[in-house]
Formats: sequence, C-alpha cells, structure tokens
Amino acid sequence: MAISQRNARFDNLKGILIFLVVFGHLLELVGGPAAAWLYRLIYSFHMPAFVFCSGWFARFDAERFFRRLLYPYLVYQTLYLLFDRLVLHGKAPLQYTTPYWLLWYLFSMMLWTLLLPLIDGVKNSRAALPGCLAAAMAAGFDPTIGYGMSLSRTLVLLPFFAAGHLAAGGELKSLHNRLAQISNFRLFPVLGGWILISGVMLWLRRAAVRSVWFYASCSYKGAHYDLELRVILLATGAAWILLLLRIVPKHPLPFLASLGQHTLPVFLLHGFFVRSMGALHPGPGSAEGIVLAACTALFLCAALGNRFTAALFAPTLCAPRLNLLFLSRKGLPSSRPAR
Repeated sequence: MAISQRNARFDNLKGILIFLVVFGHLLELVGGPAAAWLYRLIYSFHMPAFVFCSGWFARFDAERFFRRLLYPYLVYQTLYLLFDRLVLHGKAPLQYTTPYWLLWYLFSMMLWTLLLPLIDGVKNSRAALPGCLAAAMAAGFDPTIGYGMSLSRTLVLLPFFAAGHLAAGGELKSLHNRLAQISNFRLFPVLGGWILISGVMLWLRRAAVRSVWFYASCSYKGAHYDLELRVILLATGAAWILLLLRIVPKHPLPFLASLGQHTLPVFLLHGFFVRSMGALHPGPGSAEGIVLAACTALFLCAALGNRFTAALFAPTLCAPRLNLLFLSRKGLPSSRPAR
C-alpha cells in the first residue's frame, strides 16, 4: 500500500518509536548517568505510545490473530531461545508461556486482541477505559503477577491499547476530535510542563530512580515502588502520546514514514544484534557511547525496516494462508472494519 493511502501521521510516529525502541536497548550497553537518564526518559513514553498505535489499528479477527500474532510469536520465541542457548551460551529453557525479552509485546498483543470483543461489547465504551485503568493499578498489588504470560505488562499497558482503539472508532473518537480542536497555544503548556517536570525529576533523582519502574513488568513490592508512582507514570505516558499526536506531521516524512510501515521486522530482528553486542562488550559510558548507540540504532532501522528485509523474512513474520475453517474469515468476525 502506498504511503499516500495510509495514515501518514501514524507511519511517521511508528518510525520514530521503533527507532527509540532500538536506541533504548542499545543505551543499556552504554552505561553512565547520562545514558541511564536518557534511557529512562525514553522508557517513560515510547512503549505506551506504541501500544496506543497498536490499539488504534487493532481489530479482532481470527485469521489475523493466528497468522500475524500467534505464528510469529511461536517462531521467534523458538529462535530467540535457541539463540540464547547456542550462541550466548545461556540456560533459557524451551518454553512458550514466558516470552523471551522483547517478545512480551507480541504475547501482550495476543491478549489485548482477545480482549477486544469485551472492550467493544461494553454498552457505553467510555466505561471500558476506567475499567482498564483500574486493572492497571490493581495489578501491582498482586506479587504473583509478573513476567509469566506477560501478564503485568498486559494489564498495566492495557489502558493505552484501549484508548487507542476507542479513540480511532469508539466513544472516545469524539473526545479525540475535541482535543484536536484545542489550540497548541493552550495545550502545549500543560503537556510540555508535565513532561518537562518529569524529565527534570528523573535527572535530579537519578541515583534513586530504578529502570524497572518503567518496565511495567513487576508488582509494586517486586519493583519497590507504589500506586502513586504508577499513576504518575501512566499520566506521563498519556501526556507524551497527546503531545506526539499534535507535533508529528500529517504528511509522510522521508525515511520515517517508510520505516513506520515496516516496524515488525525491526522489532523482532534487532534483538539478535543487541544481544550479540551485549555479549561482546558493555560499551563506553560516555557521550561518545550515546552517539555511537544512536548511529547504530539508525543503521539497524535502515537495514531492517524496509520492504526488502520485510519480504526476505516474510515467512517468519506471517503464516501462509491456510484453507482451514478456524483460520478463515468465516470463523470469528472482525470486531471492526480495517482502517
């Protein structure tokens, strides 16, 4: 599909976000206070924004679920576990209930997709979002909710997925349209002020801040934080999303729009490079290390986020069509027409 036929703003936004995903993973190898602050700043919004984008275009479709979510998860969970054992000499067992590192996103996408009929089935879909927020905050009180089944991240980030889905075509669409009518002069001071304060606080308290707070992968007790901090992090992610939706252009940007159309191969493949680099050397804790990480992220995005790489790895990214009843479009209907 040509860029002009797509939602160019979301292509641009996804291009920015996938670069930040790769850059953030590489910053872990750099070390030092500046890299740690930048890493946590990125993690305060890039995954909430990505989840929002996923919710915007999500629909419940049985064939799509099996071919584009379950299939690549099974393929790459196997590949990463074998890579960990054979190349990195790790001891990761071959299992499929706890996603390997970055594969939590695919697993959570499966769970979010399965929840779509429930979200769409709420009589007043605006009531679905408070319910998702309540689940996100309540999940932290249960110490058994963590990495297994990607349950913690699924629940904590569920409000962003639901918000994207409802803003695109549900009851929140009218609210989204009203927000779009508010002038930047009125909106930017509020959003920018909140983001600036959170960024400054991250720097001033950098010695006490823990990266695990931003992963949404543990309970309050397990990550040594509390409900108040989770609410602040959710609000910060929401502020970033609103700001990005206002400042990212509607017209396709060179490189970013194309990259935004091929985020899946970047997401799934860059981990092999990052894991290999992490096993070889930790990287310098300096400004040069940050610049090197940014340049490496840009290179990986360019090499992996294009139609040639997508075509080459297509057999691993999407299952072939099978003439089976439970995979056909006559099985379970889509919850919403494709956008």
